[in-house]
Amino acid sequence: MNAPRRFRQGASAARAGVGLLLGVSLAVLAGCAQPNLAEVREFVETTKRTTPVRRPEPPPEILPYTPFSYTAQGLKDPFVVAAFAQEEELLGGLLVGIPTASDAEYTGPRPDPNRVREELEKYSLGSLKMMGTFRMGDGVDLWALILAPDGVVHRVQKNNYLGINHGRIAGITEQRVDVQEIVPDGPGRWQERDAFLSLTQ
Repeated sequence: MNAPRRFRQGASAARAGVGLLLGVSLAVLAGCAQPNLAEVREFVETTKRTTPVRRPEPPPEILPYTPFSYTAQGLKDPFVVAAFAQEEELLGGLLVGIPTASDAEYTGPRPDPNRVREELEKYSLGSLKMMGTFRMGDGVDLWALILAPDGVVHRVQKNNYLGINHGRIAGITEQRVDVQEIVPDGPGRWQERDAFLSLTQ
């Protein structure tokens, strides 16, 4: 009969030890769940008092959109050989495309190196503007008014020249001036190219 009693006593002691262990664990957890926040609160209050208040910078000013105006209509075409360069090559007998004595077999179109240049041949065709037309004398021939980049208006008729590519006026109507240019087409060669000036340009 003593053995069962001792067993019961040992079981009771084991339960008491487990209970004690659970109690200590709960106390530790309770201490973690509710720590002493006095130091934390004091640190926050100190930081608030000692840290200067910085206001956010104002947003950058948005400037109104200003549309861009293209003003290069009257400038030289960068893809066209300048007239002075052509003149220098003419004087040296080295104008690209003009047949020399060694190119006597060439029979295609070519500019006339002896022709006296006209006033409007100083400007690229794209920098000239057609301003209108009029008739002179008997009224058969139609003349065109061409505005140069320097602001001077010139009157031209059929077979006058304008532009830097040996452009000869092939015809004039009330709406446009048809031009036949002669442009380089490889060493010692030239080709004819049609162009025009329009009253609506």
